[in-house]
Amino acid sequence: MQIRRLFFLLAAILIFPGQASSHDVKAMEFEGGFAVQRLSDHIYVTHGPQEFPSPKTQGFMNNPGFIITDHGVVVVDPGSSVQIGNKLLASIANITSQAVVAVFNTHVHGDHWLGNQAIRQAYPDVRIYAHQRMIERVEAGEGEEWIKLFNQLTRGATAGTRVVAPNIGLQGGEIIKIGDILFHIHHTGKAHSDTDIMIEIPKDRGIFLGDIVTNKRIQSARPTDGDIRGQIRAVEFVLKTDNRWYIPGHGSSGGRELPQQQLIFLKKLYASVERHYKKGLADFEMRELVKQELIEYRDWYNFEELGRVISSVYLRVEEDSF
Repeated sequence: MQIRRLFFLLAAILIFPGQASSHDVKAMEFEGGFAVQRLSDHIYVTHGPQEFPSPKTQGFMNNPGFIITDHGVVVVDPGSSVQIGNKLLASIANITSQAVVAVFNTHVHGDHWLGNQAIRQAYPDVRIYAHQRMIERVEAGEGEEWIKLFNQLTRGATAGTRVVAPNIGLQGGEIIKIGDILFHIHHTGKAHSDTDIMIEIPKDRGIFLGDIVTNKRIQSARPTDGDIRGQIRAVEFVLKTDNRWYIPGHGSSGGRELPQQQLIFLKKLYASVERHYKKGLADFEMRELVKQELIEYRDWYNFEELGRVISSVYLRVEEDSF
């Protein structure tokens, strides 16, 4: 049963970085840290590698970001291990001497937040924000499962990582002022998971999307965790915001083309599965047909995993039919 559980956790992170940004940004390389891109006056992002979690990457695969305010640094999604969190801190230290005063975790999947430990060790009083449902799931033991999974995938390269849960719960709709920056928190309901938040910084016209939007990657999640209809609603909400920078959970940051391409794909996927469902086909019977109808996305990484995604969408289509 535990192996099955870890398999589903692994499926939830089969999302990898994407295409180059349409915006002209320059990455800054730092010894001991990550290459960092400055997107705006206050927002910096380091885009994770393409590789699957391995000893070499120490599980690194997401897009940690940070915002420099006049009161201190705010981190978004510090990565998958204490090692990755420490490298992020090294990158921050090369840009500013200010302390980290707050962290936002966009959702419960461990590749985004297990780096909390490094931040807490360096700054014991740091505030760590997340959706209240994420805190509940971590307290129920999900964090330990993610640690075990990454330790297996990296053959021990993430050893020493411990669960440091968020300590301030959010519901969505909050506006949090840190220094001279306002952080608008959005939660549209169950989407990529039931714990998603998006963090918008109107002053810089930037929004951190978590895994609600990824850049040209097929998302593969547990059927009980994600909701494609909810994700469609979330991306539609994103497109109503007036931002210049859309920062996905995986893949290069860019403009409105990122959520737009995500929305088109999700709608086509749902429509294809629904069409074959109405013809009476089971999920395993429609897989190759749906893949053929979505062949235009064959250059998206993980396209061959579309079969598993179809099974998840099928359950939602079936539910919607009643």
